[in-house]
Amino acid sequence: MKFCPDCENILLPKGDKLYCKICDLYFKLDFIDKDDYVLEKIICHNEKEFTPLITKAPLEEDRITDEDRKAHEDYFTS
Repeated sequence: MKFCPDCENILLPKGDKLYCKICDLYFKLDFIDKDDYVLEKIICHNEKEFTPLITKAPLEEDRITDEDRKAHEDYFTS
């Protein structure tokens, strides 16, 4: 495997050259190196698919009231 000398991204074979998607540059590909690049699997992504964003609900329900807080402070400081 070869990496881009500028951004260190993996270089992908395109025709007789290696291509960097980040820099949009082509590099010379030696024929010896072609055996290093074997396509294992193509993953197709649907544009309508998205990763769900999971957020934690606010802790409003778990908080005690100011009156309860003062009662606890009075109890534990006395």
